Amino acid sequence: MTTGESAAQLRHLLLATDLGARSDRALDRAVMLAREWNAKLTVVHAVDPNYHVRDLRREWNSPSWRRPPDPVKAAMGRIQADLFDLDIPLDVIAKSGEPSEVIVRTAERIGADLIVIGIARDEALGRKLLGDTVHKLVQKAPAPLLIVRNRPKRMYGKIVVATDFSPASGVALSHAVAFFPMADFTLFNGYSIPFSGILDAWNVRDEFDEWGQKACDRFLSEAKLPEVFAARATRLIEPGEPERLLNELVSGGRVDLMACHSSNGHAS
Repeated sequence: MTTGESAAQLRHLLLATDLGARSDRALDRAVMLAREWNAKLTVVHAVDPNYHVRDLRREWNSPSWRRPPDPVKAAMGRIQADLFDLDIPLDVIAKSGEPSEVIVRTAERIGADLIVIGIARDEALGRKLLGDTVHKLVQKAPAPLLIVRNRPKRMYGKIVVATDFSPASGVALSHAVAFFPMADFTLFNGYSIPFSGILDAWNVRDEFDEWGQKACDRFLSEAKLPEVFAARATRLIEPGEPERLLNELVSGGRVDLMACHSSNGHAS
């Protein structure tokens, strides 16, 4: 599979922004992908329907220059000012409503191939918070969801696909390969060893590792990916709690992107 073949399938990206500083990272990544794939980018912002309601009522009879600006028009102006010099097909949408609902409806209407969004914020000790909107999109987004944490410096080169060998994780793998066919892929599976406290841990681990490698091979064959991909993909089968192991793997700086499936079957 070539980059050109991937680009033919990815014609429209949607960037969801809250106009905060962290959304700039998602914007930079979305623009980079749109250029790489020759795709159109639609930027959407949801305005709180209760924003300025009290101020508008209080200032209703005031002169126009003392009234607060229309929040939808103000949001459109801010986005357009940030994007005025981009050299890609672009559309800007600002609507009043609950953010996840506005994003989902817009993605469905435009037929978005990928939804790009940033995290909410970092806490003092480094814990990354996704935010309510992202959590809701993970459950009901009509397209794969790309959550951007770091400032983009290059296209994704090292990708880890977290898999439990289910059909849903096969969907995540297929999307990741279609989007970034030239990347180096690692398939990760974490498992726990039952009764590990009373069993010969090393012998049992060898058996689980062998089972995991066979399950991984079967998973790749059922995903119907090119044989060349299965041959070059790295398998990483490790004992332990999957979320903890993945956090260690990603925080070590050896991974550009982690792909996994959500409860609705889409990749994220």
